[in-house]
Amino acid sequence: MFATRSAPRRGRAAVSAAEEARAAALLEALRGRPAIKPTPTAARHAAAILKPLLDKGGMGLGEIKRRWGEIVGERIAKASAPEKLARGVLTVAVAGAAAPFIQHQAPLILERCKLSGAAVTKIAIRQGLAPAAPAPNVRPAPRALSAEEEAAVAASLGGIETSPLKAALARLAKAVARG
Repeated sequence: MFATRSAPRRGRAAVSAAEEARAAALLEALRGRPAIKPTPTAARHAAAILKPLLDKGGMGLGEIKRRWGEIVGERIAKASAPEKLARGVLTVAVAGAAAPFIQHQAPLILERCKLSGAAVTKIAIRQGLAPAAPAPNVRPAPRALSAEEEAAVAASLGGIETSPLKAALARLAKAVARG
């Protein structure tokens, strides 16, 4: 009933070895070059490693420092500063006189840190000098030139006839005079 496949039928002509070699060479010539995969980027591997760590780590020390005034309030922020965050322990540098107050407020500070997204489990207080206030990153407004300085700038540019050049030099002279 069921026919099984067996050896090729005797009626067919056998393919010679030369024809088979010629067919293999033809197929090899028509075959395209295999696509070369680009080298994997370091960012892809780093993202795979860091994503689980960042998801459970929460906010880092830089963000805690930036938002310290929002987390603990202005009064406590003036007397303290986050210093180190390691394995869930936030080390806070505190002025000596404020240390007992901040020790008393530690559970509240810990809760506020958790609410802000930081993975803080404990607060360690380090007494020391009061943290210096950060320098503002805004330049002060330039001072206005006096009437005498304005007159001196105008007099020094009297010989220039080209108006765009004269305007540019006037701006430069005013900036130099302001200091």
